[in-house]
Amino acid sequence: MEKKIREYEKFIERATKEKLSEAERSKLSRFHYEMLQNFQHERMFHLIVALFFTLMTVVFIFIAAWTMAAYDLHYEMTPLYILTILLAILTGFYVKHYYFLENHIQGLYKYTAKLSGVEKD
Repeated sequence: MEKKIREYEKFIERATKEKLSEAERSKLSRFHYEMLQNFQHERMFHLIVALFFTLMTVVFIFIAAWTMAAYDLHYEMTPLYILTILLAILTGFYVKHYYFLENHIQGLYKYTAKLSGVEKD
């Protein structure tokens, strides 16, 4: 997805710099609107998944902390601790990916203003 967004950013940047007729601008504006909707849908999906992973990580951290406090550090609980660490790492990567999506989709909004004629280069 990151590659697709970067490619689209390059495309729309080049397209908005060109001199376009009103029909071409309208067609590009519709295309941009559809692409923006697709990216926003992707962002919403990743927000939900990132929140789920964050919630699960917090729950597993509390469970791991409770088992450590209540039962002392037992080797039988090692898989729980490993799972908690893996969830925390995975959550970090997921938040990083969502951060990328959020920032780059926000950056695409300036092209909406350019295509509508509100903002000039």
